[in-house]
Amino acid sequence: MNEYFNKIKVRLKNKKVITALCLGGVALIVLSTFIPKSKETREQNESGIEIDEYTNELKGDIEKIVTKITGDKNPTVVVTLESGTRYTYADTKENDTAKSESSSGGQNTEKTKRSYVTVRDSDGAEKALVIAESMPEIRGVAIICEGGDDEYLSAKISGAVTAALNITSKRVYISGGTD
Repeated sequence: MNEYFNKIKVRLKNKKVITALCLGGVALIVLSTFIPKSKETREQNESGIEIDEYTNELKGDIEKIVTKITGDKNPTVVVTLESGTRYTYADTKENDTAKSESSSGGQNTEKTKRSYVTVRDSDGAEKALVIAESMPEIRGVAIICEGGDDEYLSAKISGAVTAALNITSKRVYISGGTD
């Protein structure tokens, strides 16, 4: 074993070998910046659910409801969202009450100073501490399906969708379609 290490020592004394090892190390470091990370690089909210996934999940659920009510195997459903995900951050409030004198007597003024609680993530970056997350509000739903022009079926679909999504019937449009 000592002979093996002695051979390595002799080789490492050679300047060409040392230079080659250093250049190889630098090349590996540079190449590692071009290799994509295993994490998804698509934009996600902090819980990991993408807005597109959320919309597609809603559409799938509505399609199931419409299929059960009408029997249409391929209804068309469009869901639009109001905005992106909303976050509520942990903060601290400090009230500062000061008394100022004026000609009409003492007057109190109160100023509120707000600062946010931050945490370091695994990469060492500081981020505000999220305490609540709200998915986007549903702006509207459009459904095109067989039997959508029938008042009875349309009312059943509207009732089921508004109950499932907790939205008003004004946000739901239903129409019949032809194949």
